[in-house]
Amino acid sequence: MPIDNARLAPMQPGVSVEELKAALETSWQEPGIQAEGYLHIEEFGTRITADGRLGEVHFRAPFELPPIHGVRMGMPAEELHRLYPVAERISDEREKYGWTMLKMNLSDTLMLGVGIREGVVRIISLTDPTAVYPERPYKYADPNLTEAYDLTMTDPVDLTRRPENGWCYGRPPGIDARRWPVSTTNGLPLRHAFTVKLPPQYRTLGDKCVAISLFVDEQWETPPASKHVAGGARHADPRRFDIKFMDNEYVLFWLTEEEFAAPLGVTPTIEGAPVPGWLSKSPLEYFGEFNLPGTVAEQQARNVFSPGGLAVNELLAATRPQDGWKNLPGRKALDYGWPIEITLREGDPNIGKPAREFRHQNELSGYIAAYSEEGQEQGLERFQDWHAHLGGTMFPMQGYPDFSPYYIEISEIFGGFNFGDGVAQIDLKEMKLEWAC
Repeated sequence: MPIDNARLAPMQPGVSVEELKAALETSWQEPGIQAEGYLHIEEFGTRITADGRLGEVHFRAPFELPPIHGVRMGMPAEELHRLYPVAERISDEREKYGWTMLKMNLSDTLMLGVGIREGVVRIISLTDPTAVYPERPYKYADPNLTEAYDLTMTDPVDLTRRPENGWCYGRPPGIDARRWPVSTTNGLPLRHAFTVKLPPQYRTLGDKCVAISLFVDEQWETPPASKHVAGGARHADPRRFDIKFMDNEYVLFWLTEEEFAAPLGVTPTIEGAPVPGWLSKSPLEYFGEFNLPGTVAEQQARNVFSPGGLAVNELLAATRPQDGWKNLPGRKALDYGWPIEITLREGDPNIGKPAREFRHQNELSGYIAAYSEEGQEQGLERFQDWHAHLGGTMFPMQGYPDFSPYYIEISEIFGGFNFGDGVAQIDLKEMKLEWAC
């Protein structure tokens, strides 16, 4: 339904948002939390204050409206200057597109703005310079976050020898069959992707919650239909967060120190439901060779010399599955995990700074995009070699999600995901996940 310009023309600073809603009717759109009060519909724009009033209104040609303080749409620039000879020119990015932007202070609480292009008035605005607007979250750098970390997987080990920083694949600690999440779309148990013990600065739920476990719905096969669809104690666990993105379900648990050290969880048996592929097949059959991480031996297969010394290599070999983890039966493979090494990242200028899509959105935090001109000058692409990382410079495949600087960015290999050759980010404050390829 087209908007009624006649009902919008009287809008001005101080008008309540309820009057604006009534004027827009079905065209009303609630500004998102990231919009900071801005709302644009066709040739009309406004900005809503924190207390629910209009702080700014903008009209752009061909919007038809009566003259505003003597200024009318289409007025020649010469006539405007005669009416307001002391109009002040303001610097604006639109100048490079042929615009001249002017302002006139009518009172302490009202400013008239005018945009001129091709010699005539094409924008008229009214602004209350004293208005206070809602701010988007994570607009500024967080001085409390001073460290970033790179996460790298090493060769799989028997989980009876518990890796101190966590592991990928395998079974999670402290999640028994009763708590194990079940897909709401196919009724099958979700697969454990990784468990990582977080450095103190990234424990956003407080000191008691030291680690996270992430589960993922089926991404590699089309599961058979099941009549046993349940939520897996969705509302009974205050440290469980259910996330849905791109038609996939993810469940994130925060674990205490006791839970992180607890016995490995056991997958639930769901009567009448089929066995998922990750339980019934070997990792190689389920994921495919290309989608699995490579062991050190595989990476060094062409090298004659294997560093580390004979004794060290023999000690490590004793903890690895003798038949090769990738070829183990599904349930047996769950007894092994790929340990996570956590390394402090040095020299990253983006620690504590939330990444955003556009340069002007990063100005207040100081975030530097890796492939911006400044980012390339600083060589930020050097931080791109990881299986996962906590904080610092982000490397999304497409747009930057509006996340806090407390995030983990993960590759597909870090837990066996299918992101279409892309990467994902998880906001550890907002408990949101996004991925792109």
